[in-house]
Amino acid sequence: MREIWNILSLGGPTALPLLIASIFSLAVIIEKTLFFARYKSVNTRLIKKVEMLLEEGDTMAALNQLKGKRGPSVKMLSTAVKHYSEDPERIRDLLQIVGENEIKKMEKHLPILDVVAMVSPLLGLLGTVLGIISSFNILGATAGVGNPAQVSGGIAAALISTAIGLIIAIPTAIFYSYFSNIVERKAHRLNQSMVEIMDIINNDDRNSRYTTRRERNVQTYSK
Repeated sequence: MREIWNILSLGGPTALPLLIASIFSLAVIIEKTLFFARYKSVNTRLIKKVEMLLEEGDTMAALNQLKGKRGPSVKMLSTAVKHYSEDPERIRDLLQIVGENEIKKMEKHLPILDVVAMVSPLLGLLGTVLGIISSFNILGATAGVGNPAQVSGGIAAALISTAIGLIIAIPTAIFYSYFSNIVERKAHRLNQSMVEIMDIINNDDRNSRYTTRRERNVQTYSK
């Protein structure tokens, strides 16, 4: 631990911001890893089972099939079942809201990784520039007769700042790209689930029942 602290102290004034950036980056990487490890997609068999129950008119049994199951697709399917008797366009709007909220959850904190990957090399470069300026100031103060080893040692210490910045930025950029790819694939799968769910909602039998019920309501109100 002491060796790490010594290396950071050699990095100059930008070492502390880089340390803070690395902590944020590590925290986000751990959080997103755990989040996606718990993420579950609804399987086709479950969708077919729910579809059969809805065709039989047993919405309670369909909801019981989804009880205890987790995942964005399950939330969308549960929403569709709960509002099964409503207008299909209304259900589509609700599913879009659920899907957008789930995508926002998946993207949460990812911008932090993007910022850290972008800023860390710049902070490292800034630390190096400041260190080199300090070394040349020492050389100038001694009228050019300073110890070359002292000057070169100062420059080497200044370069540590750039090294630290790159060490933080490279894995952060890799994880950001990795998580962004996962979000893209999960979002595509959510869109597919929405299409499958709307296919269930918009089947001919269900639409005919909705149309008949709506006609009965119109007749009732007209009386």
